[in-house]
Amino acid sequence: MMGQMSPSGARCLAFERKAAAVSPREAHSGGGLWAAVCALWAAVSGGFTVRPGEQPIRRVWWFAVSACTAAASLSSFAQSSPDGTGSGPTFAQVFDAAWQRSAAGQSAQARRNQQRAAQDAAGSMTPTPPSLALSQRSDRLNRNLGVRETEVELALPLWLPGTRAAALALAGAEGDATESQLQLSRLKLAGEVREAVWSLRFALNDVDISARRVAEAQALAADVQRRVSAGDLARTDANQAQGFVQLAGATQAEARGRMLRAERLYAALTGATALPLHDETPTPAPALETHPQVVNAERASAAARARLQHASRATRDPPELTLGLRSERATFGDGNATSARIGLRVPFGTDARNQPRITAASAELLEVEAGARLERDRLQAEIDAAAAELEQAHSIEQFAAARALLAAETQQLLAKGFRLGEIDLPTRLRTENDRFDAERALGHAHLEAGRAISRLQQAYGLLP
Repeated sequence: MMGQMSPSGARCLAFERKAAAVSPREAHSGGGLWAAVCALWAAVSGGFTVRPGEQPIRRVWWFAVSACTAAASLSSFAQSSPDGTGSGPTFAQVFDAAWQRSAAGQSAQARRNQQRAAQDAAGSMTPTPPSLALSQRSDRLNRNLGVRETEVELALPLWLPGTRAAALALAGAEGDATESQLQLSRLKLAGEVREAVWSLRFALNDVDISARRVAEAQALAADVQRRVSAGDLARTDANQAQGFVQLAGATQAEARGRMLRAERLYAALTGATALPLHDETPTPAPALETHPQVVNAERASAAARARLQHASRATRDPPELTLGLRSERATFGDGNATSARIGLRVPFGTDARNQPRITAASAELLEVEAGARLERDRLQAEIDAAAAELEQAHSIEQFAAARALLAAETQQLLAKGFRLGEIDLPTRLRTENDRFDAERALGHAHLEAGRAISRLQQAYGLLP
């Protein structure tokens, strides 16, 4: 008859309405996945028809994929802000805010200025600053015959052959190493920001699921209490239902505690309260030579080689060219005699001075080069592991979706059986626990897939 709806169609419509009622905050932290489960249950409950010759399992799977895709779109949209308005920071903006708050970010310009000053010093006219000496001699304290002598001397340090070029090369290599260390610090902070973001998303997902669990446990307890009052159930069933409510409340309190901790840590790290607008998207693997850790290891090796070369060149202290003027008088009444003096001071170089510096630079070079080779192998292994984890996360997400579908279907069937008196309350409570565990696992699997993408980007050495 036109205008009438079958029981299966009514169940489908009810679940569609429940899916549409998912709040932005629920969608933000995985609640959209419950909408997917609702749509899936609507599908298997009769909300579709199987065409002649079509495999039913394929039809169910098609509905599953469509529902999960819609839930993912809802989750991505609602991640923008708590009110779901679509306004919020991007991953890059959150990271930039965290970098500005970090100690390395605040001291980055000072470190660059330090290296620029070192390069200016290496390119100066003298290896060390000149010095001026002034002396005077007189017999005023003893004989007082008028003897006077005044002398002024200027000492100019000189570069040894090849040492100025070695000093410039060392300053440039250390400047490059400093810049690569700053980039490595940025990458390390990016990893901390990524983990903080996903920890908060996991916590929000648990809070939303636990809130729904409390609400449904309270509704079940109220229904059981009515049936106990009517004489349909025993008092022990009411106690079990209330125990289920208390268990759900304790779980919700634990989830809120984890959420508060994650929120505080996220705010302390980034200075923000809103989560990034969009998840990161996977990108093709860049060349390993461009990874900040590889670049830093190569520049550290270049700086160690420059230190070894400088130590091998500067085998003695800089020589000094001295220029002096002397004015003297023998007795009272004599005129002042002025003379000029020029001299050269050349320090000697000995093994006691040079060998410790050269051997230390050689040991540092060997250690840095060996570490650079090991670092490349470690990074490649880390990239391979992150890529494998991403693949496994997608597989786990599919298994979790299938489990959530089965758990939702089972819960609906046994809930109906409980209302008809066909099953007891403990079986119903076990089913509720299984369904919420499946929902939580599905939300975690969805979030794990997103976190695996971020960890792969981190392994690639890419910033948000």
